[in-house]
Amino acid sequence: KAPVMADDNSVLYCICKQLYDSQRFMIECDVCKDWFHGSCVNVQEHEAYGIDVYHCPECQKTHGPSEVKQQYNWHRHNYADPSENSKVVQSGTAVFIRDLKARSFSSSGAIVSHVKGSDMIVLGLEAWGFSQPIIVDDPTNLGIVVPPDTFDITDVERLIGSDRELDVIDVARQTDSKIRMSDWMNYYLNPDRRKVLNIISLEFSNTEKHSIQNTEKQQYCFLLFASLSLSFVA
Repeated sequence: KAPVMADDNSVLYCICKQLYDSQRFMIECDVCKDWFHGSCVNVQEHEAYGIDVYHCPECQKTHGPSEVKQQYNWHRHNYADPSENSKVVQSGTAVFIRDLKARSFSSSGAIVSHVKGSDMIVLGLEAWGFSQPIIVDDPTNLGIVVPPDTFDITDVERLIGSDRELDVIDVARQTDSKIRMSDWMNYYLNPDRRKVLNIISLEFSNTEKHSIQNTEKQQYCFLLFASLSLSFVA
């Protein structure tokens, strides 16, 4: 079909009839060949890989819903390729996680070091480094605010806002994309997660939550990053 044009003859895209924006994810309809913002047609960027044939809302009326890639296995990241069926289990897949949860492990006491906050100084780190995992039992002199036991990922969303756009990486495919905090929360709280979407970084200092003072922002910056990082292995 003929493209929709703006007054200056620029092409307008999507149901919102906006100009092309390289910062926004778009998906092409395989029928009408028009391009649509994922946020306008309810398609997350990380979900696009699993779509085999995409039908926009208008074309769905005559061609039916979009077609997803057929899944031939649960132990390989390239699940849509039948030739992968006989290959070994890849880390991070549903089979790998199932088998990992079924295993038992010996105590971590032999490899984990327990330290005090006062040990976490430059000279101390230079002396023994991070040659093994550590647990800080006493946060005194650590220089950060330790959250209450009730602090969890929902508090992170409350502090930075549901509409904050995050950079995430699909661990299996090693591709990055953008997602709103609220959408990432829906993904994370879903017990049937089919993929691992790690948040690459979170710049907390840009938040506009007026109830948080600047000094509190600085104290929470490391805390939020640590909470998000730990959440991926929960």
